Amino acid sequence: MGFGFTRAGDHVAWMILTIGRLSMNKFWGETERLRTPLCTSTLLMTEAGLAIVDPSIHVPDMPALLRDQAGIQPEDVRHVMLTHFHGDHRYGLEAFPHATWLMAEPELAYWRARAGADEQRLLDRIVPAGETPLPGCRLIPTPGHTPGHHSIAFPWRGRRVVVAGDAVMTEDFYRAREGYHNSADVAQARDTVDRLARDADVIIPGHGNIFAVDWAQGAAL
Repeated sequence: MGFGFTRAGDHVAWMILTIGRLSMNKFWGETERLRTPLCTSTLLMTEAGLAIVDPSIHVPDMPALLRDQAGIQPEDVRHVMLTHFHGDHRYGLEAFPHATWLMAEPELAYWRARAGADEQRLLDRIVPAGETPLPGCRLIPTPGHTPGHHSIAFPWRGRRVVVAGDAVMTEDFYRAREGYHNSADVAQARDTVDRLARDADVIIPGHGNIFAVDWAQGAAL
């Protein structure tokens, strides 16, 4: 079953705010953590206003990032969406106190059952995201990395774009059909990558640069 994109007119424009990196990348021959992780963060421009997916930069640095990359301020952002609740995907969440914070209900439920007091404080502010959290965007289940992980999908210029979060770590992990070593369910993570390979045209991964699926398919041959 596909993600049900429509190819009739674009309702979403987007840009990458940060290109992520892994603390340890097995495809670079690394076997220990060598750097601070950073997730890929995406700015969406929708009919309901600006939204950020996975704000990766710490709160004090967020205003400069938004100014330099997009010419905007934190108060211009109306929605912040999290693909999942891992810390490196929400470092900058509190830079947007006036925005609506969104995350899929299964991921919310998973973390509410195990989070500490500081995390519960954040979870209490997060609103469950419906299937269409913003105009032109669909929330799609992409479990494996975490049980409730979801990605954001939208049509753009006749292509099906997925902001995948850690459902796809990097293009190398996509080619290998692998999740990261800390996936909650390794087999499920692999199945999710297979599904994205069938149903997406462009993937914005959790810790790397954007890539077109057909390029990655060809490179894997």
